[in-house]
Amino acid sequence: MTPKISVIFPVGNREAYLREAIESILGQSFSDFEFLIIEDGLSSQVESVIDTYHDSRIRIIKFPINMGISAARNAGLLTANAPYIALMDSDDVALPDRFKHQYAWMENHPELTVCGSNAVKIFSDGRRIPMQYPELDGIIKSRHLIVDSAVLNPTAMIRREFVQKYRLQYDANFPRDQDHRFYVEMMKKGATFYGLQEELLLYRRHDGNSTHSRQGIDEEKTRIREILLPIFFPELTGEEGRVLLNGLCENIQMTIIEACFCIVIMSKALREGRSQIGEDREELKRILLFYRDNLLKLVKNTTTPDSLSST
Repeated sequence: MTPKISVIFPVGNREAYLREAIESILGQSFSDFEFLIIEDGLSSQVESVIDTYHDSRIRIIKFPINMGISAARNAGLLTANAPYIALMDSDDVALPDRFKHQYAWMENHPELTVCGSNAVKIFSDGRRIPMQYPELDGIIKSRHLIVDSAVLNPTAMIRREFVQKYRLQYDANFPRDQDHRFYVEMMKKGATFYGLQEELLLYRRHDGNSTHSRQGIDEEKTRIREILLPIFFPELTGEEGRVLLNGLCENIQMTIIEACFCIVIMSKALREGRSQIGEDREELKRILLFYRDNLLKLVKNTTTPDSLSST
């Protein structure tokens, strides 16, 4: 019989937390799923951990060499049989009723394409911090301009039919934000989103996280925003878009003149009131005003006339 959920679970050469992650899936209160474990060029030590589990729901996809997280997830997308795809990382913990709540919500809302949830961030020292993500489709779409504030990937459940219809895949050219690039492509194809306001995942933060380092963060996020700008702000010229992208960076490097020009461009973007793909324009305004206020503060506090810099 076809399972109701296909769980895509890439595993790299990292043994820490693996058992807890696997057992959080096998222990779900909703049990009608297939568990696709993608072994991405594993060492014999990590592979032996997986081999200790004997459950008929487990299906192993084995890469002889390390191909990376995007290739592993794509293998899962191509192999999945169920109408719903649940994404999961090998160092997080799915809380026991995650699949139960998400499956019920998707079944009762056939217009939805992606269902995420809130989570709890856990640190190696034991600290726990609630992670709240937006609930409604329009706000989720607008938050993609921030990039990592819209959907937490290991909480997502997706309709497989939508992925197959548009032949969607993860892009290995985005090693840090390939998941957000994936959702932007879904948005362009007409996907709708919802965020359950329940905490359904323990999201682990540690030195091994791909997003732990901030190096290169602006470059990759800018490449995602480049796709969104013509959709969200179609009246901006190419040059105006380039300057605006610089103003959305975490580490701003621009002259005083460029900063002032960027503030003017943000004001122009704020006047755009048309919703192109269902994005919430008020949320976009809040995002732009945040970045514009940061620029205004930088200009006001700059003491040298020829440059400004924020670290």
